[in-house]
Amino acid sequence: MPKFDDLLTHLGTGRWNLLYAIAMGYWALQVPYHSMGAAFLTPHQDFTCVNSDVEILQNRSQCIYNITTSDGENEERLCTEWAFDNSTYASTITSEFGLVCEFSFLRATFKSVYFLGAFVGSILNGWISDKYGRKKMHTAGVLAFVVLGNSLCWMPNISAILVARFLMGVGHPSSTETGYSLVMETCEPRLRSVIGILVFLPWCFSLITLGGYGYLLRDWRWLMFTVSLPGVLYLPMLWLMDESPRWLIVRGRHAEALRVLRRASRWNKVELPSEEQLYAIMKETQAEETDSQRREAEHPRGLKTTLKNVANVIAVLFRTRKIRTITLCLYANFFLVDSVYYGLSLGGDRFGVDPYAYMALGGVMETPANSITIPLVEKLGRRASNIMCFVVSGVALLALGVTPSSISWLVTAMIMIGKLAITAAYMMLYFHANELFPTEVRQRGMSTCAMVAKVGSVAVPFLVEILGSIGSWVPLVTFGGASLVAAGIMTRLPETRGVPMKDTVAELEDSAAHRARSSVTFLSPSEEKKDGFLAVHGRPSQSSGHHL
Repeated sequence: MPKFDDLLTHLGTGRWNLLYAIAMGYWALQVPYHSMGAAFLTPHQDFTCVNSDVEILQNRSQCIYNITTSDGENEERLCTEWAFDNSTYASTITSEFGLVCEFSFLRATFKSVYFLGAFVGSILNGWISDKYGRKKMHTAGVLAFVVLGNSLCWMPNISAILVARFLMGVGHPSSTETGYSLVMETCEPRLRSVIGILVFLPWCFSLITLGGYGYLLRDWRWLMFTVSLPGVLYLPMLWLMDESPRWLIVRGRHAEALRVLRRASRWNKVELPSEEQLYAIMKETQAEETDSQRREAEHPRGLKTTLKNVANVIAVLFRTRKIRTITLCLYANFFLVDSVYYGLSLGGDRFGVDPYAYMALGGVMETPANSITIPLVEKLGRRASNIMCFVVSGVALLALGVTPSSISWLVTAMIMIGKLAITAAYMMLYFHANELFPTEVRQRGMSTCAMVAKVGSVAVPFLVEILGSIGSWVPLVTFGGASLVAAGIMTRLPETRGVPMKDTVAELEDSAAHRARSSVTFLSPSEEKKDGFLAVHGRPSQSSGHHL
């Protein structure tokens, strides 16, 4: 019996599939302006105390000063007004709201609160999108991101800004994670490895242009206004998108899936198989309904019941040996790779480099990092490629522990090598994880991976601030060690190159035994189609592309 991947192969690649890929590519261009733009909004700036009683200041310091009172006593006071060094930045949130001295923690908080929102969003995203649909969750995340992003530059106080940042963080995984799953679940199998990587190439261009925007627009409000407005252009694409037919099938909504597939065939100008054959494929693909799902449908949900159901949903990722091993290894590596990536991306002001050039150069490095992943995962496989990139990043960053800081060009070069390698590793890990999780738990698996990753993102701004105050090389060496640990964990994950994408956890658990009993059948080109539809005999042919 043909599988759903064979149906996607039959549909081929046309306007229907490309709509999702192009839309996600455009959205990937918008997100970094806010996730990475924090480097220009709350940077470390030199400052001097300029309180109104400056004429009687003695022993002036940045945060505390002494005054002589009317009775001749010396009194220590906290500084409440500052003059900031604006040679690099004209106006920032740091300088406008005085985020120094006792309020300096708000600089790291501004960066962290976004990722804290992403952590919360990841929890909601996996559960809601697996239950209510990819498109609905993607639409909600995009709307929140666009509306709040365009409102941020008009907000009058730091409290409102932090709330907006948190809610934008909530929308981050809802828009990116679910959008990526839509692309993967509508993509022709032989192109998944290419499309899955190319859709995030605009992220690199966004970082390059962010460095340019930051350099030209030194006022943080004008910067935010300029980079947020283009997000409005994405909204019409939401109206053109369909729900993922693969998700509809797994949820048992076969009639809706059939309507989507018919639209896809019209857009791609391909004839579909008979309706009977389509329904047979859907029944083959559909995951069996679990006892917990049946109980949820039969009983009303209170708060306690809802929380229990969420726990049961997540517990699926740990219930059996194979899925548990995959889940734990991916959690550890997502935590490590996210910490290293965002630590290197947001820490330019602590590494003693020009922040605008550092951001743009980082984007330049990410371009080949995203490009080289395509031939690497095709030739070497997902696991070997990821291990290699983690090792390169670790060695490059650890070398900074013995590299003289006076040789600035060498320090910058080593950081950029580490950034290039960790970016490639991140892309490969993301793509690998999508292939490892079965369809029925893929979104909750990816979302909980993103949730664990965001724990690292929340902590890393504070880590860079603390370790960076000791020495610019200390956080870099720490990131190098984390990369090597991730390389070791990667050896525990299975290879997925040429392996069909699993639809259920039960299928995943049975795959090892099935692989031992089955052999791969290689089809000649003349045998690949029958009556206008792909005929699959046994397991899919590895020679016909990567069946993910």
